[in-house]
Amino acid sequence: MLQIDHIYEFFLKNMFPNSEGYFRPDGIITKDNINVFNRNNSNSKILFNDQEPFLTGVEDLLSWFKTPEPLTRITIFEELRYPKFKEYSLDELYNLYFNDPNTDKTANHPDVHTTTLTYPNTFFKEPHIIVVSEISDYTKKLFIDYELNVIYYFFHGFAALDWYRGFYALNYNKQVVRNYTYDYITFNRIVANDRSYRCYFVSRLVEEKLLDHGQVSFGVTDTLFDDWQDETANPDTKLSDHAKEHIETHLVDVNKLVIDMANLPGSASADIPRCANDSFWHIVTETVFYYDKLHLTEKIFKPIVMKQPFMLIAAPGNLAYLKSYGFKTFETIIDESYDQIQDPDARIDAVVNQLKWYCALPLDKKQEIIVKIESIVEYNFHHFYGEFKHIITSELLDNTKTVFKEIGYDNTIAYDAIYKVLTT
Repeated sequence: MLQIDHIYEFFLKNMFPNSEGYFRPDGIITKDNINVFNRNNSNSKILFNDQEPFLTGVEDLLSWFKTPEPLTRITIFEELRYPKFKEYSLDELYNLYFNDPNTDKTANHPDVHTTTLTYPNTFFKEPHIIVVSEISDYTKKLFIDYELNVIYYFFHGFAALDWYRGFYALNYNKQVVRNYTYDYITFNRIVANDRSYRCYFVSRLVEEKLLDHGQVSFGVTDTLFDDWQDETANPDTKLSDHAKEHIETHLVDVNKLVIDMANLPGSASADIPRCANDSFWHIVTETVFYYDKLHLTEKIFKPIVMKQPFMLIAAPGNLAYLKSYGFKTFETIIDESYDQIQDPDARIDAVVNQLKWYCALPLDKKQEIIVKIESIVEYNFHHFYGEFKHIITSELLDNTKTVFKEIGYDNTIAYDAIYKVLTT
């Protein structure tokens, strides 16, 4: 199995050896903060934007990716700066050759003409491929507008298989907890901007007097993110007026809630504290909530490797999206119609109502539910460490083959060997 820290290097060496690759190991990509691979030996360009969802403003990045910019042109013109061009700066040479309509490019600069126009892809590098980990109408239109060839795959599935590989041995013989301390656990480390919905979620837990039933983190970060007060005061917040009013009423005495430690490292998303064993339900609050996107992260796999039942607070349809990868959910135990509710506040309310119902059950009824869910959590655990990696690997390779066929790529990729490496 591939370590996620090496995934881009692996892809660019084994699947896209003739592509100029753009990526950031931490997934936070801007045109001014990016790594480049295969810069001098490539005939196409590929951008890996597969960790974070596509949000408004990404057009600037895609425009830069499609249009030659200093990162590319400096490399090209540095190679073309023969002695007779030394009087020009790189920008002057670029503007003279590409932007001056009066320049006779074939007569005045034969060396540049020979090197560049004979092999125009040396500079512009078509086709352009983008690798993503979300499905949405927004990205479909975006990629059509920018004429990008798209390869989708489940990045966070590969990441979770790497990060949580040790939990297979740890929990292989673990039984579903029958005598637990808390009815649920939920992590809400970041509560600003796109994750501000977590403020409303926690305020609903307070209103329903459910905090004492669970382990709840809230606003615990390793940097100085805004508190919920700043979020409700933010004129650009995604919180509804109803949610803001509710939060300001019920979170008066709540600032930060801590489960295991007051200061969490940036890698907290990939960690599962051992205290999670003290809880039954795992309420997953995903990265994408306000946008109509199918996009899941490593968060959804935490309860699966811990053999816990879960409820999912995410964008509509993401529970069904998870099931499309072969996982089972708990529709025989709780009402999972929350997954199709479009209104953000109502979707949270529906999850809280299911949690409230469970917390109010007498002990004997809870024990009956524990027995019912045991086969589901066992199945999910073994599916994650078994067939799941085969599903997402086949999906990656099939989608790559499809795009390569569309662009007429000379297909010499050792797909069988890559499949074996990624699933072993």
